[in-house]
Amino acid sequence: MLRMIACAGAGALTAVLAATVGHAANFNSVTAPTIVEMLESQGLPVVTGYRRPSGDPYVRTRASGIDYTVLFYNCKKARRPRPCQHIMYMARYKLERPISLLEMNEWNRRVHFQRGYLVQDRATGLWTGARLEMDVILAQRGWIRAKTLLSSFIVFHRTNRRFYNLIRSRKGERHERIPGAKDL
Repeated sequence: MLRMIACAGAGALTAVLAATVGHAANFNSVTAPTIVEMLESQGLPVVTGYRRPSGDPYVRTRASGIDYTVLFYNCKKARRPRPCQHIMYMARYKLERPISLLEMNEWNRRVHFQRGYLVQDRATGLWTGARLEMDVILAQRGWIRAKTLLSSFIVFHRTNRRFYNLIRSRKGERHERIPGAKDL
């Protein structure tokens, strides 16, 4: 009898561990529909798609005159919607005035958790664009919900305002407001 109880207990423990391993992909994962829900809850337009050749999803939106892209990485390929282990927020800009690598490096030294880049035109070799990126930490157990991600998107959006001032303004023209900016 005692042996039967021990075997039943070991079987139950094995089943629980197997279920936990089976759902491990769900821990710290996010899907494109979660991001779409988050952006639409703020009244933002959304476009979705899949990158080639990986097939990982992306979500694009526009807020306050800024084009945002949410890129998904390490996605489970067998399921739809794909649960993904990592996401990154990205905003792209065309430069209206030249900005030095020194200014961009100073920006990156002062701002944490996000990084700015200058983008070089392949044909001309000139620095014609800028990009700001932020990796999003998915540290919560279980499926990440839209309301959990909203705060990180708001932080990214607010940092983009400062980044916009860096790449658009000349000396003495600080604190320029993004045209059509809306507070998130």
